[in-house]
Amino acid sequence: MTELARTKFSGKELGEFFYRSVIKDIGETDLLLEGFLQYLLISNPLKKKGTVNRLIEEVSKKYQVQLEAKRIKLSRKYEEDLPETIIPDEPLRYILNSILQYGVNSVTPDGDMEFLTQSFIFQREAGARHGALRKDERHIEISLVFTGYKKWGEPSQESPVFQEEEPLSLMLRLVKEVVQKNQGIMRFETDEKKGITFISLRFPSERREIVHYQPIDRFMN
Repeated sequence: MTELARTKFSGKELGEFFYRSVIKDIGETDLLLEGFLQYLLISNPLKKKGTVNRLIEEVSKKYQVQLEAKRIKLSRKYEEDLPETIIPDEPLRYILNSILQYGVNSVTPDGDMEFLTQSFIFQREAGARHGALRKDERHIEISLVFTGYKKWGEPSQESPVFQEEEPLSLMLRLVKEVVQKNQGIMRFETDEKKGITFISLRFPSERREIVHYQPIDRFMN
């Protein structure tokens, strides 16, 4: 349109002057709009929430084919408005992916799996290992329960029905290391009579309000 308007002037110089003026105005307007959009994005951060439940959904979709192949029913029971946890997203994604991978390979065909999330106020238990859990502060727990278990050796007759901290596979040993590095604790239990396995992850909740910003790259030249 600007090119067409330039040719309508009787004098070439006047047409060129009009063309340069319009192009300059358009460029300045674009810069102003770009700067204003970037300002809006950084001035209105989004509150981070629902991270744990969202990541569980994300990793669950990844194993949908394997679950269907073994006819496994995976259910989820989430606490609404579950607090954020102090562990960053990438380590948490690795942990969730690994325990679900372990569960999918361990669960019996036509079996059941369930993810559960909840928050709780930690109360110190006598004789228990607490890791970095803080007394009287809020924490979150992520549990994975599934039918079937792997026997890691003949249990002694004195062993209780629930055998805590049984020897783990290399995968779970690595997961446990990451959990501990991020101030959490991990429990692994099996109930041989019921034929179920229970994996529990506990982390301190984030006391600060965490926000994140939308990327401004798409508005930058």
